[in-house]
Amino acid sequence: MERATVKILSDFDGVWTNQGQEAKHIERFTCAEIARVTGEPLDAVRHAFDDYIEALRRTPQDYGWAPNGRISAYVDEDPLLTTNSVFLVIMRALDETSKRWGQAIRAAGFEALEAFADHCFLGATKIFRRDHDPIMVEAAAETMRALLAKGAEVVVVSNSRSDKLIAWLGDVGIDAGEGPGHEVRVRGNAKKWALSDAQAEAAPCIEVAGRRVYVDRPFYDAVFTQEAPDLVIGDVFSLDLALPSVLRARNESRAPSTLVLRAHPHTPAWIRETRAEGRIDHLVDHPRGLLDLF
Repeated sequence: MERATVKILSDFDGVWTNQGQEAKHIERFTCAEIARVTGEPLDAVRHAFDDYIEALRRTPQDYGWAPNGRISAYVDEDPLLTTNSVFLVIMRALDETSKRWGQAIRAAGFEALEAFADHCFLGATKIFRRDHDPIMVEAAAETMRALLAKGAEVVVVSNSRSDKLIAWLGDVGIDAGEGPGHEVRVRGNAKKWALSDAQAEAAPCIEVAGRRVYVDRPFYDAVFTQEAPDLVIGDVFSLDLALPSVLRARNESRAPSTLVLRAHPHTPAWIRETRAEGRIDHLVDHPRGLLDLF
């Protein structure tokens, strides 16, 4: 079989979707679940939750998605990280409200607060998919078909489940599936966020604008061994591009030659202004920008 002109490893949420509406839905769902398990009035929970979000925005370098205690991605990189970042506040239990919520969540049967965070995220996204049209970017199908027409092989690698990816791509007319023989191949539940068990002091990382970005991501690392892409595009530097930037710096054969960030208005200055201190090759505001790169 003739090799594709270029093999593109693409994130999904935030590259092929505009996720602001979904992020707000997750916040509302999470507040309702916290109110349910704590017995507190929903309005009071929402007010406290919003206060936590304001605190996160004041010092975003201190908060993010931290499933094992180490920050895997920073809160200002993606609106979908806001809710998980609030759970980091709850886990740290530095004020009476977070202590009270943490105790109630554990008493409700969630021994680890991370399990409750996952419950809220997955439950919210499932309902969002059921009740909302796909939030794909404008001309998503036309753009993807244009990439395929140029000879690209497109592999979507996402933390979202494969059934979501397949359904949303299918809704805009793209044949997607996990196996060969589809227009687009998908690899869901990629666990790009999952770090190793290494202690923070010993864990491999890079520093960008004074922030430590960990690159010990064993599940995502395995993807590069299996796929060896030419180009990677993502919207969250820490999750999507930090690891492949290190693989490339090491001149590993499985590393991509080109790294692209799908930039949004919310993309933080510490990434955008220096392209993560030169680790990103291109910024695009729509995946159609890939068409000019090969």
